[in-house]
Parts: sequence; C-alpha cells; structure tokens
Amino acid sequence: MRNHYDQKALFKAPPPRQLLYWQKALLWQSLGFLIVVVLTWSDALFDLAHVILGLPHRDFDVYRTALTTVVLMLLWLFSAYKIYLVVSRLSYLENFLHVCAWCHKIEYNKEWLSLEAHFTQKTGGRVSHGICPECSAKLARRAQECSAADSNSHSAANATGVRLMNAGPDPHLLDLNGGVEKPV
Repeated sequence: MRNHYDQKALFKAPPPRQLLYWQKALLWQSLGFLIVVVLTWSDALFDLAHVILGLPHRDFDVYRTALTTVVLMLLWLFSAYKIYLVVSRLSYLENFLHVCAWCHKIEYNKEWLSLEAHFTQKTGGRVSHGICPECSAKLARRAQECSAADSNSHSAANATGVRLMNAGPDPHLLDLNGGVEKPV
C-alpha cells in the first residue's frame, strides 16, 4: 500500500506568515459590491442593456432597482461578516509561535532561537532558571524512590559480595544547587 504522506513534505518548514487584515479584505469586497450597485443603477437609469446589447427598451422602475439594491446590500453584509470571521481566524492562527517538535526552538523573524534567546530578544530581560513547586515535588518523589531502590540494591549486593558501581547521577534528575537560581 502506498504511503499517503510525501516524505519531503514532512520535513518542510511551515509556510511563511501572511499579514492578512480583515479591513483590507473587506475593502476589496466592498469595492466589488459598490461596482455591482453602481452598474445596477446605471442600467436602470440609462438602460445599458438596450444601449450596449441592443435588447428591447425598458422603462425605469425605481422599486425594482431599490429592491435589487437592498438584496445586494444584505448579501454584502452577510459576506462581509463571513470574510471578517475567516480573516480574523487566519490572523489569529498566524500569531502562533512555530515551535520545533524535536528541539523546542522557536521561529522568530525567520530565525530559530532557544526559548531563553527568544525571551531575551522579545523582552530584553535576563533569563534565570529555577524550579516550580510541582516539579520540585516530582523531583523529591523521584529522589526518594531512587534512594529507596539504591538502598535495596546495595543491601542485596553486599549480601552476595558484589560491589555496585555508581555510573553517575541520573540524567533525568535536576541539580537543585540548594535552591539557588543560576543565570544563563
């Protein structure tokens, strides 16, 4: 069975950001509707169908032209609202940060930056690392579990005469440095 995904498409960068503002889209759409209304009234006043196409002459009917104009305006309002919704949604989605799924770098001005570099560039503030209460509690639980497992394995190893070598600290545990934050 053929794979539905193009492998090259999987590794392409996201599309470039477009500056879409609903005001610009609404302006062009309104201009189009204005042209249609002007043509409707021009046809009613000057009988353009007779002059240009040679169709039989028609009398000027204000009510029919006004009704046509009202229908056009209602269509314009409905479509303007839909354009506003669509373009606003697109603009909203364009404001999302592109984050690399693998290394968590952030795309900013066509440049991929680390979270810390992005924060520094956007705010001018300095970045410092600490630990939140939730992560601190998780870390304490993991440290207790590791020390309990270590003490069990050391007592079993000592009983058999085998000495365990510690290969170093668990890479998943963070060094708290006594709670002191280190600047980057």
